Amino acid sequence: MPDSQQLLITRDIPDTNRNSIDVFDVRTGELSTYAEREGSNGKPVWLLALRAVAYATLVEQHPELWISYGNSQQVERLAPDVWGLSLAVEPDGKHLWYFSRSEPDRPQRLNVETRAIQPAPFDLASLRYPKPGLNWAMRNRSPSFTMVWRPDGSQMVLYSQFWTFLLDTRANKACELDLGEYVAERMDIPPWALEAQWSPNGRYLAFITTDSLSAPLRRTELTILDMNTGERRTISPAPDIEPGQHYVYDIAWAANSQQLIALAQTETSRGRPIQKLYLIDARTGDSHQVMPDIFGGGAIEGWQLAWSPNGRTLAVKCPTWLETEPTIVEDHICLISVTIQP
Repeated sequence: MPDSQQLLITRDIPDTNRNSIDVFDVRTGELSTYAEREGSNGKPVWLLALRAVAYATLVEQHPELWISYGNSQQVERLAPDVWGLSLAVEPDGKHLWYFSRSEPDRPQRLNVETRAIQPAPFDLASLRYPKPGLNWAMRNRSPSFTMVWRPDGSQMVLYSQFWTFLLDTRANKACELDLGEYVAERMDIPPWALEAQWSPNGRYLAFITTDSLSAPLRRTELTILDMNTGERRTISPAPDIEPGQHYVYDIAWAANSQQLIALAQTETSRGRPIQKLYLIDARTGDSHQVMPDIFGGGAIEGWQLAWSPNGRTLAVKCPTWLETEPTIVEDHICLISVTIQP
């Protein structure tokens, strides 16, 4: 979170389809539960202007958008229809953008102060187009878009299984981003993004990409775009598990916008995915392991790392496994002190 002292986390509630949304103070150990929700409906987001959390939850099996001001009893419904994976707060914190299930091609823009909701002035239906040679894959599929804002608020990236668009929000113009070459003989479909993150200064865009059409994914990689030069790098930070098989599960930018951490799987031991941390230079693509082999990893891309805005602390999800089988007993948060050379 912005104060570099608190983490916004989610925790599964055992034997239910519910999870809690909590704020954890890494210095004092204090845990404050903001809300409990039904279903796993994407990441909650912090609304700095209100000091509140916005999140999606199932109500009678229908996803709705809610807000909590600090405890699970002080909650308010914001919208009756939301695609939970799409929540994105403008950098100035004044508006929350999201997609609704009823209008999957037009984002909704919610004023967090007045609660007024207006449709965005663009429609993604006009940008979608059939990909040559991929009619077999796109038939009967309508992938939803996820959004991420450039830190200065001038641009937004919208990405889905078949398209990645860069939108100039001031000129209301869009272009498509190319995340990699398509080789039909060894790929299901062209590389597409599972997760996207801007560097703090807005120069680089980092993606976790895959060329698999559906789970289980054959591999995931790190793709970095230099938005100043147009250069693209596709990086496999860790050694291959088997030839051509490698997995990047999460990424987090350093405050200097030149380096980022990747959590990557390097092997499988007794059925457990063994993941390690790699420091990557966005300018050169060089990477090296930075911690001992202490991480057992998780399975959801984009949910396992957080680097504090002041650059001093890295938080990593690190589970404890059963000794006799590949089952997670409980999850922990490992806090790592970081010093990055300029």
